[in-house]
Amino acid sequence: MRILPAALFLLVALLLLLVALAIHNSPAPRIEAEFGGATVAIRADRAWALLPGDCVTIAWDLEGIHSLYVDGQGKIGWGEMAYCPTTDASSPVFDITAENGQLHRYELNIRYFPTAIAHSLVLLLLISPFLIAPFYLVPMRLTAPIRLNVSVGLALAALLVFLALVQTENAAAIASLFEGFGDIVITRAWQIFSLVLAGIVFIPLVFVKLRKSAQQRAYSDFLAVGAFFFFVLLLFLPFDFDSIGQWEEWIKIAFLEGRPSRLGSEMLLRIFMLQDSILSQAIDSNSFAGVHILNFLVFWGNMSLFYGILRKLRFSPFTAFITASLFLVYPVNALLMSLRSAHPLISILLLLAAIWLVMDFLSQPGRLNLAGFWLALLFSLGKYEISFVIILVMALLWLWRRPRKTWRNVNMTVIWYLVPALKLLYVLNLFIFGLRFYRTEYLEDAMGAGAAISQNLSFFLDVILGVYHQTLWRGWREALAVMAENTHLAYTLFAVALAGIVMARLALDSATSELPPRKAAAAWVAGGLLFILPAIGIGMWIDSFHNEMWRLYLYVPFGAAVALCGTLLLLAAPIKEARIRKILVIAISLLLMLPATSRLFVQRGNLVDSANAKARILWQIMEQAPHFNPDTRVALLTDMSPSELSELGVDELRKNMFDSAIYVLYGDSRPKVAALCFLGAHCRADDLDESLDYLDTDTDYSDIVIFRLYDDLSVELLPELPPELGGSSNDTYNPSRLIDRSAPIPPRARSMLAAARRASANP
Repeated sequence: MRILPAALFLLVALLLLLVALAIHNSPAPRIEAEFGGATVAIRADRAWALLPGDCVTIAWDLEGIHSLYVDGQGKIGWGEMAYCPTTDASSPVFDITAENGQLHRYELNIRYFPTAIAHSLVLLLLISPFLIAPFYLVPMRLTAPIRLNVSVGLALAALLVFLALVQTENAAAIASLFEGFGDIVITRAWQIFSLVLAGIVFIPLVFVKLRKSAQQRAYSDFLAVGAFFFFVLLLFLPFDFDSIGQWEEWIKIAFLEGRPSRLGSEMLLRIFMLQDSILSQAIDSNSFAGVHILNFLVFWGNMSLFYGILRKLRFSPFTAFITASLFLVYPVNALLMSLRSAHPLISILLLLAAIWLVMDFLSQPGRLNLAGFWLALLFSLGKYEISFVIILVMALLWLWRRPRKTWRNVNMTVIWYLVPALKLLYVLNLFIFGLRFYRTEYLEDAMGAGAAISQNLSFFLDVILGVYHQTLWRGWREALAVMAENTHLAYTLFAVALAGIVMARLALDSATSELPPRKAAAAWVAGGLLFILPAIGIGMWIDSFHNEMWRLYLYVPFGAAVALCGTLLLLAAPIKEARIRKILVIAISLLLMLPATSRLFVQRGNLVDSANAKARILWQIMEQAPHFNPDTRVALLTDMSPSELSELGVDELRKNMFDSAIYVLYGDSRPKVAALCFLGAHCRADDLDESLDYLDTDTDYSDIVIFRLYDDLSVELLPELPPELGGSSNDTYNPSRLIDRSAPIPPRARSMLAAARRASANP
């Protein structure tokens, strides 16, 4: 065994020698150029600064210039200076203006060895979770510390020096590595790979857990999970599974089919975000049935997993069923039934799966459980990151376990934090290497808010109090207020009755309906209310999230439902007879579920109406122009305001949904770009290189087709320009040359817009 440390030591020494030789032989950087009559000659005496405070001598000789600035400081045309690199700036920048006014910027490539080491270190930190995981996964040792020895330290040192050696050849090697990874994660193949990996791990886990539950004759649990299935099914049945997509669905499909989009930068941060789109397209690529089926399964899965976690926490089936039922219907999130919530809801599902698996792992350690936990948590954070606060505080639970100071608890803490540490380190690397990703400003806002917490404490307190107010009072008032709008009362009553029947069945069995003592119920209330604080998540620190409050209520119902169930148990506690207590708890639970469930039906109906309104607009365009010539640009013109569009439920057309929908529906006969345009204002195609920008009387309309959207949502193909754009005085507009009215409507459009097509046929 002594041979390995010696071999690793020699390897580190060899790599250090190679690094020294590479630095010594690196040619001193030079810049020689001509532009605008100016000649440029800039040189340094060596390529590397090795230690902090080490300076490089830079000399320059410029002719025919008007001005010279080095890192913002004015200089004359010749001279020299001592340049001392730092980790923030290792290369001086020369801004040179020639006598003819032409400006050029040159960067003299001086390398700073501490920067190379720092870059190597942050990449090594990113790799470290993958290096630590096998120490737990292979030996399954939870009651002893990780065995670290000289060989491990030397191996890490060798890897660190090797990464530095790579940068002596190419200073941007690590940044290029991340750029290459970014090119991979935006591909369909990457998402399919992740799904295959999930199948390999999760499918065996599901079968193992089902078989174990069957062997244990957990009939009450099967009854509860089955009831959840039919409860969620009732929420979808009045609206079927064929309704139209709303916003993100169009954008994701268009992106997967080749439409350039800012979605690519979002995927650099959320590297598993299109898994659900791949799955839904596998179910049905010519409609949105797959999207809705998957959304239905996610709702069912969230209820079932939450129920399973409560059972792991020793809730009886009776109280766990009531709590999980209240969790789904809890009236706080106004966009819960929207497909816009589907993406974060899948992240919630995966986090719940990770929590359940780690709890199962605690009771019966197994490699498949541990691998499933890591993968579920990785997918959860790889799809959405709003759960970070919950994940960070969750490991505090190990500190409450007795005995507290054990290696088992320490190891479980490390196991839990490996994945969130990986995500944080990944984001850190993106920042360090200058790779901009979707909503980078969110993190900047959060960092700024954290730095100014003392000044903004009252603001954050207002957010927290607002969430509690919505959770404990306003949400229930809203649910009661919208009951009169519910046109699906029969479905609502059926769903609530189903929940009541299952509650009664579980209450009849004393083995499944044991009520907790008053002290435990009080602890549920306190714990549920306390859980709301981390459930608000990182959203409270991000200004832009405060305008989209639904994001703050993604996790709140978990704690709220536990607190509400505990409150019901406390109210019933003075009653001595257990049977009467259970009847009272069931009755109050059903009374609460009625307006809350009714609100979900109203919410779902409004969202489907909005989606169908957008589909109606798209179908009218398809009917009037079933085929476009290549390179045509399409404008949907309106004189309505954004607020009027919002009232009509078609506000998303202002964003990049309209172009994506046109791209998907037309297939090979699609236009180059499509955008919603406001009269006297602007078009909205800012997600693409191609755009329509601004339409006015001086625009060349030779490649543009204009449709007009009226306030009754009717759409007209304009045969000539409207007076506001010049009317017939601008003879460049001729839409008949750009469309083929005789062409058939693409079959995919007929299936994707089926709801609008049926409504058009039966007005």
